[in-house]
Amino acid sequence: MTNIEFAEKIKGYLKGSKAKAKKYEDTVAVNFTFIDDMDDFYVAVREGVLDVAPYHYDDLQANVTGAAENIEKLFSGDVSFDGALTDGLVKVEGDVAKFKALEALVPAKKAEKAEKPAAEKKAPAAKPAAPAEKKAETKPAPAAAKPAETKAPAPAAKPAAKKHTGSKKHGK
Repeated sequence: MTNIEFAEKIKGYLKGSKAKAKKYEDTVAVNFTFIDDMDDFYVAVREGVLDVAPYHYDDLQANVTGAAENIEKLFSGDVSFDGALTDGLVKVEGDVAKFKALEALVPAKKAEKAEKPAAEKKAPAAKPAAPAEKKAETKPAPAAAKPAETKAPAPAAKPAAKKHTGSKKHGK
């Protein structure tokens, strides 16, 4: 793949970000250098206009170096900009804040956030089945499920308390 093709691919990822770019008050100019055998490309926002081009940006504020695969993951939303820095997928020379400012233009991050609630929904689905079984076995187990579900365990806890109260009366 050439830097021209790569820049076009990045433009595709950022296609829906023109409205977001209009909100940028400062100029953001970040050059991307590949460790692979490919020429640079840059992403810039100047006067609210997003520009992606297959050239080295001379008046850059940050230069990002990394493998083409990792840089693509940034713009596809597969990897957060912070995560890429922390994991060493990319290196930034210059103003790291300008590099991170580009993340707001990545529309795929919304899809990533949508996947997380789906995973969380799967976990609670498994928990209601477990407390039903535990209710039959012991009474302290539903109390452990209380933080996960407030509605179902609360009624279960009240009858359990009544049963304990009844047993205390029989003991007197």
